Amino acid sequence: MLLKTHKKLWIPLGVVLFLVFVISSIPAIWGAYLLTRGTGIALSGVTGTLWNGRASLASVRTVDQEYSLGQLSWSLSPLSLLTLSPCAQVAAKLPMQTFDGELCSGSGGAIKVRNADLLLPVALLQPKLPVPIQGQFSTHINELELRGNVLLKLKGNLTWNGARVNTGTNWLDIGSYGAELSDNGNNGISAKLFQLTGPVDVNLQIELAAPSGGKVTGELAAPKAFFEAANAIDMLAMFAQENRVDEAGKTHYQVDINL
Repeated sequence: MLLKTHKKLWIPLGVVLFLVFVISSIPAIWGAYLLTRGTGIALSGVTGTLWNGRASLASVRTVDQEYSLGQLSWSLSPLSLLTLSPCAQVAAKLPMQTFDGELCSGSGGAIKVRNADLLLPVALLQPKLPVPIQGQFSTHINELELRGNVLLKLKGNLTWNGARVNTGTNWLDIGSYGAELSDNGNNGISAKLFQLTGPVDVNLQIELAAPSGGKVTGELAAPKAFFEAANAIDMLAMFAQENRVDEAGKTHYQVDINL
């Protein structure tokens, strides 16, 4: 009786071990398919296995541009395959640009990002900005969900370190800033921008509508002499109006911009 019981246990165990061996030998190209299906991500130079693979070059396409992600590697979660929403821990790296987080492919071409850290140079966003700026963006994404180019969910935060703005005559060092990010419930982005360090107090609300447009409202404050010394008064007048001077001697500027 005991021998028969052992046989009953060994048979399913053997089947499981065989399946693990077969699945572990599936080439990485299948993992690449799961990661790129409907996500806008393209991979080349794919090696490894379904569970642990890498690509020598990865890129992602948005509405109007394609961005390079550099070398990419992934580690697929086996249990996620049972839910038909495969998830993988993904890392991508370029000089001054990194990504590390969980990426899931959902139904209908949806892509979900969770608990991810992203580092990228400000220069990548320069074409969309009205004035030249410099610095480094670091972002933590708690939750992000996209379907194609449509934003469904967003929760996270962003830090702009080593922030610099070109006034037209020179570069102005303005410190570091943070932003709380969320979706606005209508496929757009809502961000609250505030000062971390530096001479300029910032309290701005940024609304980016879908598919385009938006507005920036709020207030900037600093000693007027700071802007005068930097020859930044004319640039400031392009998007802000002088409002009041507080007891600390800081001049407050009201910001109201339509994007």
